Amino acid sequence: MHVSGLVAIFSSLSWGAWAAPASAHHYVVKETHPIPRGWKVSSHPPADHVIHLKIGLAQRNQNELERHVHEVSDPTHPRYRQYLSADEIHHLISPSNETVDLVFAWLKNHGVDGTLGTTKEWIDAALPVEQVEKLLDTKYSVFTHDDGSNLVRTTEGSWSLPQYLHDHIRMVQPTNAFFNPKPQASYLKPVEKDAATIQWLKANRNVAASTTCSVSQLCNTNSVTINCLRCLYGTFGYVAKVPNNNSVAVTNYLGETQIRSDLKAFLSKYRTDLTASQASAAASGFPITIIANGANSQTPAAGQDVEGNLDGQLVVGISYPTKFSAYNTGGEPPFTPSAEEPTNGNEPYLAFLDYIIAQKSLPSVFSTSYGDDEQTVPLSYANSVCDSFKQLAARGITVLFSSGDSGVGPSADECVSNTDGKFKFLPNFPTSCPWITSVGATAGFNPEVAVSRFASGAGFSNYFGQPSYQTSAVANYLKIIGTLNAGNYNASGRAYPDVAAQGNSDVIIVDGSAQTVGGTSASSPTFAGVIALVNDALIAAGKSPLGFLNPLIYGAASTTFTDVTSGSSYVFGFGCGTNGFPAEKGWDAVTGFGTPVSLTFLLYQA
Repeated sequence: MHVSGLVAIFSSLSWGAWAAPASAHHYVVKETHPIPRGWKVSSHPPADHVIHLKIGLAQRNQNELERHVHEVSDPTHPRYRQYLSADEIHHLISPSNETVDLVFAWLKNHGVDGTLGTTKEWIDAALPVEQVEKLLDTKYSVFTHDDGSNLVRTTEGSWSLPQYLHDHIRMVQPTNAFFNPKPQASYLKPVEKDAATIQWLKANRNVAASTTCSVSQLCNTNSVTINCLRCLYGTFGYVAKVPNNNSVAVTNYLGETQIRSDLKAFLSKYRTDLTASQASAAASGFPITIIANGANSQTPAAGQDVEGNLDGQLVVGISYPTKFSAYNTGGEPPFTPSAEEPTNGNEPYLAFLDYIIAQKSLPSVFSTSYGDDEQTVPLSYANSVCDSFKQLAARGITVLFSSGDSGVGPSADECVSNTDGKFKFLPNFPTSCPWITSVGATAGFNPEVAVSRFASGAGFSNYFGQPSYQTSAVANYLKIIGTLNAGNYNASGRAYPDVAAQGNSDVIIVDGSAQTVGGTSASSPTFAGVIALVNDALIAAGKSPLGFLNPLIYGAASTTFTDVTSGSSYVFGFGCGTNGFPAEKGWDAVTGFGTPVSLTFLLYQA
């Protein structure tokens, strides 16, 4: 399904309704953001290089929206799980007519045609870079990263607006956001090369026909199957009651998608309780929504779609037969890169969220396994993305993100602030947003421990303050660790992860072959599958789905998780030259409150 979601509004606007002041041409810098490490100016873009601008308009009543989120997400509040509709939210926060008219008048004065999104939050305009430079009183350059990727961004990391528009425009991109999302899958190993694993898998593949299970029988540290995960997290014997009234989704970026033939092979091989027709229907029947030229090639290719297959197979493998869907987001229109024409800037979350928040009906759970250093984006970008997740929270939608695979940061020489050049830990984004649930990774079974094959993402945001729902839990953790890493992180920032799940050696099918994959990319979809089944039980009982999880997790449900008290976020080559954060009793900055026990979790939903 191809989507646009934009409506032209020139005919409906009265351009004279709000006249620009006499000082309309007096430009003042709106935002400056340092160029992140690893990016260097390599050339100048051609004057006719087209930039697809997204102009974020100032929203109203954000504090009021936040109040609604707290009330509908707090298990102790009378409004718990009484969610707002998309229309109610749009009426509450949509930009004023004054804002819309002033911005369009400014664009018209510059000869720019724009379109207003259906929620009135974004204006989209495509124009040559030379015209953008005049519009924003700035200059653009081609930046090349150490990894070879290219972006066209403002040369000095700044852009300007007429002063009278500063309160009406919250952000414009692409300007100074260098967000370069990476899948959080850390390694891939062919199962076929491990004879012991093959023998074990053959011996235990048919246990799924039973309604009871044994972790000791089903779980192998070197090859974590879907039946192991179902047994470990208490969903093995659960049969979805209202699968058609419930739904769960994953998001895909960077050309990734779910390969239907691989999903069919996965379900046939590892969910042996399903018939051949059930496995085939599950693989062929789910919708893939294409946003902003997202990819959906169903031709398997070496090294491609590992992330997409991992996310889809774990979610469907756990939550079947709950309705499943995927959202594949691209960037700007594709073209052939050359020395004169660099690759386009990709603003994936803006395109995805612009589409999603306009939809009246959405899946109850979303899982995303992509992220990058928080400091690669300016605060305005981070706030805009996070505010959109706040809207989803108000609508009762669970949004899960993997916490990252670099612990508190990479090697010591890379853990440097863009602002002052000083050493510091590097939090991950968007997992640092307080309106999503961040999922770290574990390994082992008796007991589960913080994963050690890679560094599970851990940390404290430098952009977002610590939300009230987690202050007590975080304060207890900081008391336990004392002065460890003091000064290297923002102790008053939003702390993550919130929870954890297995992410060590998950068995999936890639290009027709069994592989084991590790990363918090496995943890987030695993947790999503569990929550989807909890929602199924709630909906079957006539109740609303869980929605934004964190107030529940940090409150009444905190004791319903398997606490992980061993391990740390350190792995050789990561940790910013430190030992990172340790796992401790209660909440910790490696595994959060621990891993789910879904049936116990349900006891708190009456």
